[in-house]
Amino acid sequence: MGPNHPLSLVEWTTRNAIRLAGGLDAPLDHLAMLRDLVGDARVVAFGENSHQISEFGLLRERMLRFLVLECGFTVYAVEFGAASGRQVDAWLHGSDTDLDTLFRPHPVAYPGQSSEGRDTLRWLRSHNAVAQHPVRFAGLDVPAAGGSLTPVLEPVAAYLAAVDPGAERYARTAMELAEPLSGGSGFASAHARLTVGPEAQDRLSATLGRLLNRITVMREICVQRGGQPAYERALSDVWAAWRTDQMQRATSEMLDGAPDSADLAARDRYMADSLLELLDRSAPGTRIVLAAHNVHIQRTPNHEGAPLPRIPMGHVLARELGADYVSVALTSGGGRTVRNVPDPSHHGGMRQSAVDAPQATHSSVEALFSGVPEAPALVDTRALRAHARRHGLPEPTHIRMDDGFLPVPALDAFDAVVNLPRTTLTADVDEG
Repeated sequence: MGPNHPLSLVEWTTRNAIRLAGGLDAPLDHLAMLRDLVGDARVVAFGENSHQISEFGLLRERMLRFLVLECGFTVYAVEFGAASGRQVDAWLHGSDTDLDTLFRPHPVAYPGQSSEGRDTLRWLRSHNAVAQHPVRFAGLDVPAAGGSLTPVLEPVAAYLAAVDPGAERYARTAMELAEPLSGGSGFASAHARLTVGPEAQDRLSATLGRLLNRITVMREICVQRGGQPAYERALSDVWAAWRTDQMQRATSEMLDGAPDSADLAARDRYMADSLLELLDRSAPGTRIVLAAHNVHIQRTPNHEGAPLPRIPMGHVLARELGADYVSVALTSGGGRTVRNVPDPSHHGGMRQSAVDAPQATHSSVEALFSGVPEAPALVDTRALRAHARRHGLPEPTHIRMDDGFLPVPALDAFDAVVNLPRTTLTADVDEG
């Protein structure tokens, strides 16, 4: 088209989107375009619009394999509990722990916990057995999807018993206070908090505050008695407990009709801090593949008052790392997806059901791929954004999440978007 009739965004996407071959057996050189997209970035994030989609897990593994085998990436960081992630990392490097046991409390949820995600970890373990540069696994998230403080407070209590016995009681007391508020996820805990008064929650928050103060003011003695790495792990776990408490309280307020998007960002702040600390502790040249939901990896903040974290992890990383952070959203135009409905009677705090994915709305990023119905396709949103703004074209304002659409300035929020024509649910999800 001529300068007076520029390509529409749908036409531009149809012409410029890169078609991706499907299946784990497809040659890796079909992903060679990732070299240009990624460049020299130290952190490359692959998202998903729902956690329970089989095709997202399979495609992410292919892209992970390419970046590990062809580009030298050596860390796989995942939206998964940081403390529990240390056990997964040990398994990747040969421990005898049963992998399924590590995920049994939460068999279906975040990247790594689906059957496809566990298969990715099995590939990494086999790769590590012969690799000159084995891949490390790092969990970045708060414990148990925000549902319990025990996975982080138990190791903290054991650590303090050895280096600062007088402080062990803070961790033990916090576990006792948190137990009645625990559940299968942060939503379950938030429902539980609606049934208790503020006094019980304030006692827990105060105890965690004393624990955080103690471990920070006693840093030099703790390091002298237990070493720097052990201290850093314990400090991170205490922060995880504190952030989880704040996240649960904010989610409870949201369920009660008073969301505060700033307080909801406690979890994302912990994940961002975890990744930045991981980079700081790692050898020069370390490069990280990050797997998390699209809402966590987006580069843009959310609107004040929105039912989403005001500051997502990806916004922190984009501000801190600049071009060293590349964010790739994974979404889809049809097929099956999951509907999540808050339910205080469910162990996870939300009841899931399998539903048809909604048809793309005209304002959604998924609508841009209407001319690419035959294969997964990747579009560089940086180039598409430049085209849109050069010609003053309207940009997409939404992206799909589960069976709905979120307001997101997609061309700013992500460096690239991969759209799959149709999706199916992971085998862990009951279609019935």
